[in-house]
Amino acid sequence: MKKIINRTNGKILGSIIKMNRLHQNMSQKALSDGICVSSYLSRIENAEIIPSEQVISELFEALAIHYNDSEDFLVEGAATLNHFLEELMFNEFSTSRQIFEQIEQKSDMYRHSPLIIDYYIVCLAFYCTRSERHIFESTRSLLESVEELMTNDQRFKYYLYYGIDHAKVYRDYKGALDILFKAKSFDVNGHLFYWLGYSYLKCSNTIKAFEMFTKALKVYVEEANLLSIIGSYEMLGLTHYRAGHYEDGLSYFQRGLKLAQKINSAAYISAFNCNIAWGYLNLKQVETCLALLENTSQKFTSETVIHSGIVSFLAYLSEGRTEGYQALLPVFAESCDPWMTMFKDVIEQHTISEDSPPFIDSEVVLRRLIEMTEPLNHELNTYLRHMMVKFYKSKRRYKEALDLCYTLGE
Repeated sequence: MKKIINRTNGKILGSIIKMNRLHQNMSQKALSDGICVSSYLSRIENAEIIPSEQVISELFEALAIHYNDSEDFLVEGAATLNHFLEELMFNEFSTSRQIFEQIEQKSDMYRHSPLIIDYYIVCLAFYCTRSERHIFESTRSLLESVEELMTNDQRFKYYLYYGIDHAKVYRDYKGALDILFKAKSFDVNGHLFYWLGYSYLKCSNTIKAFEMFTKALKVYVEEANLLSIIGSYEMLGLTHYRAGHYEDGLSYFQRGLKLAQKINSAAYISAFNCNIAWGYLNLKQVETCLALLENTSQKFTSETVIHSGIVSFLAYLSEGRTEGYQALLPVFAESCDPWMTMFKDVIEQHTISEDSPPFIDSEVVLRRLIEMTEPLNHELNTYLRHMMVKFYKSKRRYKEALDLCYTLGE
C-alpha cells in the first residue's frame, strides 16, 4: 500500500475512488460505512487529503479495485489511448474502432489505474455523436464529476468532444459554442477550430465561420492531415455558398476535388462534383452544371451535399426542359425517402407552372419540401424557399412573398 501513496498523487487517487464508486452506483455513505465518515471520503475524492494506507486499502477492497500502476502497463496503456485519439483525428473511424475494441478488453485494468480519466475520455470520444446515447451521457457525467481533478489537456479533450456532440446531436449551436470555448481556454487544435466554424455556420455567422475554418485548415496543413484538409475545403466552400458567394465557394470545392482525386476517394469526389454543380446552377450556368452531373452519382442528401438527382431536376426545371426532368423519374422512384417520392410526384402529377422559368406550382408540396429539408440541407431549403416566393408572386400574394423574402434576408 505504501506503493500507492508514493506513486499516486491525491488527484489520481481521488479520481480512481470517485469514478469507480459512481460507476458502481454507490453512494458516499454506502462506501464509507465502517471505514470513515462520508465527509472524510468526500475530501479524499476531491483530492483535499491523502488518507492512511489502511483507509485506502479498505476503500479499494470495498470497490473491488485491483490497483495497477506497473510501469509497463502505464506506458503501453497510455500509448494505446493516444494512438486511438490520433487515429480518430486523422483517419476517423477506419482503424480507431479496432483500437477501441482492444482498449475495452482491458477496461477494468484502465479503471483501476492512474489512466482512468484518460480511458473515459477515449470512451467519450468514441461514443461522441453515436446512437448509444446512454453510454455517452453516463461517460460524460462521470468525467464531469472529476473535472476539477483533470489536467488541462484532459479538460481540453473533455470539452472538445462534449461540444462536438452537443452540436451534432442536440443541434444547440450556441450552447456548443459555449462548450467549445471552454475547451479553447485549455488548448487548441484543428478539430476545435473546425467545430467552432461548424457551429458559427449553423448560427448563420459566416464571417466567424470562415475565420475558424481558415484556422482549422492552417493547422491541418501543418499536421499533414489530408482528410481534414479536404473537409475544411468543403466547409469553406459551403460557408461562401451560405453567404451567396458562389464563385468563391466554387474555388474551394475545386481545390478539395483535386485532393479527393489524389487519394481516389469516391465519396468525396462525388460530393465535391455535386457541390460544384450546385454552384454552377446558382450562377445560372445550367449546361456546365448538367455536364458535371452526367458522371456524378450522389445517392443521398446530407447537410453538406444534395442528391445529384435533385440538382439535375432543379437544373432542368430552371430552363423548363420537360424531357430532362421526366427522364429522372427512375432516380426518384428507386429512393425510399418520402421527400424524394415527393419530387417524383411533382413530375408525374405535372405540378409545375407554365411560367418562365417554371417552378413547383403547389403550395402544399412546397411547404412540405421546405419543412423536410430545413433540418437536413440549408442550401436546398433556401432554394425551395425562393421557389415559394415565386409561387406567392404568381398568385399575387405579395405580402406573403415579402414576409418570406424578409426571412431570407432579402
